[in-house]
Amino acid sequence: MNHHIAFLGAPYQGHVNPTLSVVAGLTGRGHRVSYVTAPQFAEQVAAAGAEPVTYTSVWPADRSVRADLTADELAGGPLQLLRENIAAATAAESALAADRPDLVVYDTLMNFAGRALTEKWGLPAAQSVPVLASNEHFSMLQALAGDFPPLDPQHPALAEFGAKLVEFRAGHGLPAPEAADFLGVAEDLNLVFVSEDFQPAADTFDSRYVFVGPGLADPAAQGPWAPPGNGDPVLLIALGTLFNERPDFYRACLDAFAGQPWHVVMATGHTDPADLGPLPPNFEVHRHVPQLAVLEHAQVFLTHAGLRSTMEALYFDTPTVAVAQSVELDFNARRTQELGLGVRIARDEVTPEALRAAVRAAGDPEIRQRVAAAGERARAAGGSARAADEIEAFLERV
Repeated sequence: MNHHIAFLGAPYQGHVNPTLSVVAGLTGRGHRVSYVTAPQFAEQVAAAGAEPVTYTSVWPADRSVRADLTADELAGGPLQLLRENIAAATAAESALAADRPDLVVYDTLMNFAGRALTEKWGLPAAQSVPVLASNEHFSMLQALAGDFPPLDPQHPALAEFGAKLVEFRAGHGLPAPEAADFLGVAEDLNLVFVSEDFQPAADTFDSRYVFVGPGLADPAAQGPWAPPGNGDPVLLIALGTLFNERPDFYRACLDAFAGQPWHVVMATGHTDPADLGPLPPNFEVHRHVPQLAVLEHAQVFLTHAGLRSTMEALYFDTPTVAVAQSVELDFNARRTQELGLGVRIARDEVTPEALRAAVRAAGDPEIRQRVAAAGERARAAGGSARAADEIEAFLERV
């Protein structure tokens, strides 16, 4: 039986991209998908076979994020997130109230909108989790609590967030949120786009959580790439889509690997390569590169430790050197090193010498062996195809 499925995606590449191949799989099986998202993702969503439902995002579409946030910025985060959810819910209700889906799959960051709409419409919900999953045994918020500036629980932004959430739910005829609703709750199906090996306390998550592993975008959509014919090993350097305005870091990389026996592919994002000075002949530098195509050939990936990049590296059996560009990303970096899948460098310890030493260390045969074993398990988790299977099975159950 074919179904109408609605996706609510948070407007970040790392959150939308893992779902696109799931959507393509579902539409390829005859299901109809409506995808609520910000305008910058409409073309990608349509290419996956879904009908885009766009709204005006409160998050800037094209910016690089600072590494450290102030206490005021942290306190304002939940309110900004709620405003994003309200904008998405408004667009979803306008487009779908008269064409209700059979299931809503909402991103972890869109839990306020996803839960409000499914409660109001009496629909089943599933959650897309492109981050580490949390339960009573492991929580990223608790794990990182000591690494952020202390928050005043009476901060005006937090008070406004609580009042606005109550107002938002009341506007949809729903009761005031319970304590768990402020942080999100588990649905009967939670698709976690993380390798089970990488998830802390993985054995404490019940059958509602399905660790499908890396959800790769269609490599063809990113474009082709082939290594040079000189036989030099490939080193990929990229800091993702949110933390890439780091010219000093890129210059340190130029100093570290100029003239070294590497073919270096470096993506600089918001940093103009022309601002970095002369480029060594063994470097190719672009604002954006087809990451999956390069990873297929890379011997080492020097990364910002974003979870999507970390999972993509695992999928292609590529050891990483993790230079986290924020507090939460450093958890991924520490986890990578803890599992023996790569090497971590603290952001304030980056030097050309440290980068060279870390890249050499990441090529250690024991690390490569562990990465290959973890990569095999990550691929066996099923990825996007399994996620589509689980959604279909869930629809049959409910």
